[in-house]
Amino acid sequence: MPGPSLRPLRRRALFPLALPALFQPALAQAQARADGDGSLARPRSRGRLIVLNTTAMALPAEARGASYRLHDPFNTAVATRIAEELGLVCEVMTQAGPGLLPALLAGEADIALPTPLTRRTARSVMLSHPHAILDAVILSALPGRLRGPEALAGLRVGVLEASADAFGQDAWLPAHALVSLLPDLPAMEEALLARHVEAALLPAPQARALVARNPGSGLGARFALRPFTYAAAVRFGDHDLLRAVNACLAEMLHEGTLAALFRRETGLALPPLAPL
Repeated sequence: MPGPSLRPLRRRALFPLALPALFQPALAQAQARADGDGSLARPRSRGRLIVLNTTAMALPAEARGASYRLHDPFNTAVATRIAEELGLVCEVMTQAGPGLLPALLAGEADIALPTPLTRRTARSVMLSHPHAILDAVILSALPGRLRGPEALAGLRVGVLEASADAFGQDAWLPAHALVSLLPDLPAMEEALLARHVEAALLPAPQARALVARNPGSGLGARFALRPFTYAAAVRFGDHDLLRAVNACLAEMLHEGTLAALFRRETGLALPPLAPL
């Protein structure tokens, strides 16, 4: 009498081995659905989240007289946390001057951080919930007291090109101030010390850093003009990436990490943040 056929057993033995092959297309489709618009698939495919960092909140890393290296530990820490939440390595690329958003739109990075939150930037990119607010202060070495915007009449006021590009050249300065655009913080410091400008508009931590670097120069923060609000920027259409960024920022805000980082790196309390 012939024994039982081995063919069904062979099929049963091979079926578990075929499971991965059967489910691989389904897994790929599920991943594609999770990525939605593909904005998460791009950084995942390379294993890195590329973040463009402007010098808008950067501070001098060394004392005056040493090489002028700027660093932005607050936004670097925020970018690193976002990348970790996505299971990725964070690569931060510094973009000086007004080229931040053009570089993002050209596909050189996934996120631009920090980006000034203005109508002008909102026309070009999608913005996350705000993650930082800093007072813009007037810094000056003039011997007389500057009591308010009216005191800027006829004065040359230095403004960083990146700030002017985002906010508009004179959108937040009185019309009677004479705006001088400067490329970066080192140029701003030299212009103030050489009296090429009589005042400068800077975020509070940068103004404090320049005062600390130049004791005896007479530099001092005179009054606050307006707050700068910052967010992360992504390209239009990158909705899944934006949702991931917002989820991470919301978690950092809820657990207190964002406020703790802000105080540690800027020396200031984080003002209340309202979602967009």
